[in-house]
Amino acid sequence: MRRASRSRARAGTLGRPQHECTSSPPSPSAHARAPAHTPRHIGWGLLVGLALLGLGLYWYGSALPHTRINQQRTNHPNNDHLLPFQLLTNSFSRHQLYLRRTAAPLSVCSRSAPAMSSSPVSAHPSGLKESYSIWAMPKGKLADQLRGEIAHLAQRHGGPAFPPHVTVLGDIERPREEAQALMKELAAQVKKYRINFVDVTRGTFFYQCVFLLVAKDEGTMAAAASARSVFGMTTTPYMPHLSLLYADLVDAEKAKIVEYETARLYGESSGYDTLLVETGYEVGSLALWYTPTDDHTTQSWCLVEEFLIS
Repeated sequence: MRRASRSRARAGTLGRPQHECTSSPPSPSAHARAPAHTPRHIGWGLLVGLALLGLGLYWYGSALPHTRINQQRTNHPNNDHLLPFQLLTNSFSRHQLYLRRTAAPLSVCSRSAPAMSSSPVSAHPSGLKESYSIWAMPKGKLADQLRGEIAHLAQRHGGPAFPPHVTVLGDIERPREEAQALMKELAAQVKKYRINFVDVTRGTFFYQCVFLLVAKDEGTMAAAASARSVFGMTTTPYMPHLSLLYADLVDAEKAKIVEYETARLYGESSGYDTLLVETGYEVGSLALWYTPTDDHTTQSWCLVEEFLIS
């Protein structure tokens, strides 16, 4: 009986299909990882992130201080119905417009000078008194840094934006063509020179609120003396400076700003991110600007012409 059962068992084993009784080794593809599929929720996460960014920029644009630069308000459509990407686009545009109004250089005057009478006190067509200034302006990285610093202070304290400059001579009340002719004469006399900063300090009126004091070096003082001689003007003793803020503030507030700017431009507390990239700059040209002093917004100010000096 035992032999019969063993024979039947052996026969049963032999009769089975081979794949049922032997295990083949696993194929290499069985251990290969299935390709990872990007979860669908990542795409939605990106959309939500963009929407939040747009709302953040929109809030930032709405929270910007209302300075005297933006006294003329415009009507903006209601944004409640806009999609997130539309909010993002609109907010970015508003932010770029704000930067252009603060950090970017102001406009260049029209090439065609307005019709003026020969009187030095004639009025500009906009109703402003015709007046010009001669500026020595920085270039390159220093100009970009100072332009940004001026915009930063304008945003904090509600002042206007203006390009960085050291005024060589101001309050020139002459017709534009005459001022340009005298500038050519001046440019032929003035030699290239260097402007050196001393420190941050404060003044006593709107256009000298907070500024970088400039050293009274020979070249700086010679350029100012030549300008007064060519234009036939007598002024108060020349104090060269580069303004950082135009504003009417009390002395205590000015003192705080001076301390703040000194730390940003010269102090270690700035983290070296806002330190002055240079302690001064070379002057290779003089610029004639239309600058009516009764326009405290500086919106009418514009570059007339730049003159190279030897």
